[in-house]
Amino acid sequence: MDIEVLENKVCSLTEQQQASVASYIDFLIFQNENEIKTEKKPLNFHKFDTSTHIWQEDAQLFVNRMRSNDRF
Repeated sequence: MDIEVLENKVCSLTEQQQASVASYIDFLIFQNENEIKTEKKPLNFHKFDTSTHIWQEDAQLFVNRMRSNDRF
């Protein structure tokens, strides 16, 4: 959506609705800034005992093997 279309839509709203839209846009910008600042780290299962009675293999070893085959 370009700015002209957005301006036309916002201008057709009441003042209270326009204030609400402006507040929501500020909230979305704030959320985006928080996501950018948060550094995403890979999962690390080494501190947990990930062996289960269902699998004969440790979960971290399984994930590493799957990633080494470029499946993720």
